[in-house]
Amino acid sequence: MAVSKLWAVTSRLGQVIDYAANPAKTAADNYTEEQYRALRDVLAYAKDEEKTEREFFVEGINCNPLTARDQFVSVKQAYGKEEGIQAYHGYLSFKEQDISPELAQKIGMEFAKEVWGERFQVVVTTHLNTKHLHCHYVINSVSFVDGKRLWGDEKAWFKFRLVADKICEKYGLYYNPNPNRSKQSSYYYKQEQAGMPTRYSMTRQAIDEAIAHSTNLKSLDYALTQMGYEHCLSECRKYWTIVPKGYKKPIRLKNLGEDYTEEAIKRRLIENQGVRLMPFAKQTIIIRQYRLPTRENKIKKVGGLYGLYLHYCYKLGYLPKYKKQNTTRLHYLLKEDLLKLDKITAETRLLGRENISTDEQLFSYKESVLSQIKSLTDDRTHLRKQLRKNLSDDELSKVKEQISTITGKLWTLRKEVGLCDDIAERSKVIEANLETVRVYEEKQERKEQNRNDKRR
Repeated sequence: MAVSKLWAVTSRLGQVIDYAANPAKTAADNYTEEQYRALRDVLAYAKDEEKTEREFFVEGINCNPLTARDQFVSVKQAYGKEEGIQAYHGYLSFKEQDISPELAQKIGMEFAKEVWGERFQVVVTTHLNTKHLHCHYVINSVSFVDGKRLWGDEKAWFKFRLVADKICEKYGLYYNPNPNRSKQSSYYYKQEQAGMPTRYSMTRQAIDEAIAHSTNLKSLDYALTQMGYEHCLSECRKYWTIVPKGYKKPIRLKNLGEDYTEEAIKRRLIENQGVRLMPFAKQTIIIRQYRLPTRENKIKKVGGLYGLYLHYCYKLGYLPKYKKQNTTRLHYLLKEDLLKLDKITAETRLLGRENISTDEQLFSYKESVLSQIKSLTDDRTHLRKQLRKNLSDDELSKVKEQISTITGKLWTLRKEVGLCDDIAERSKVIEANLETVRVYEEKQERKEQNRNDKRR
């Protein structure tokens, strides 16, 4: 079975082509250093095209891979479409199995011809530097036939999967004839594995709590409704579904796991019939003021941006740490931000670490970080120029180590700049969300008070 992906390239066109045709990745292990050097000479001087394609798994469709960049640019110039997306870079990765580089390249060529071969220029390479053989594609964003850009099915991942499975079946490779495309994506799976809340995990938690207070479908229906979930548990429907408040797309309960199929839910409800359960109680809204102790053991309210983020973390249930997080009855606006909890916590730590309370302090800190980035970038440029000189092995090693250290610092600082930009944008959203939640809680509190008054 093959896995495919495609993304746009807006930077230098030659760079992505050079990456795809990198000799270190496309060359087979059994080739000599002379052959490696020959490929570099071929790519540099556009010689011996036949040998390059045959031995190093670099081929072109509707173009010569050795001069692909110039040919791509010529098509763009002919149709006056030199701006915007320059190309598309994609890959086709195979499962770790007994597949030769020759077969991988052959499948890659067939795949590219079927998907893009009629209208576009494509460079196809097979990389051999990982356990999983994979083909890389560089597709011109503009068609040489009619000058139209890549669009529709030509960039649709679901079509790629169908084409790849068909070709894999043709050559006797493993493929899944009935893939369950309704299962949650790998993104949600990885988030759950890392312990982060997701739309699916929160829904499971809500269903578990509702079932814990129910003995039949009617009581389950009531509990889910009170928790703000739209749902359909009708026997007339093929699939039972649930829609968290604030979302539009329903989730099929069977896709949440074996414990959430129609049969499993009915079984769990029957098991509850022999147990005395507490009736499902509506949420009682308690508005709390969250304060932090200072070093002087005094209670002090934290204000500004840092206080705003801390208060939001309390509302999300992330704070305090000693309290188990319960997301089942959160307002839907807060549930949406639970999926971004890793970023929100990182931004909170930044505000606390740098003592940032105002927008002015935030922008000042950002400017200082940008200044550091500029200084380090200049230092790295200077060191890279040193590499061109005739240095000894020890000197060369030291310079490379210094460059690596600076690159690591730049990565950290650029991440800080991104957090600053996110804070400037997210803080306004947080203020709006908290106001909406406050109004909602006050409304629920009044309803609860009225019900209590009627009971007296």
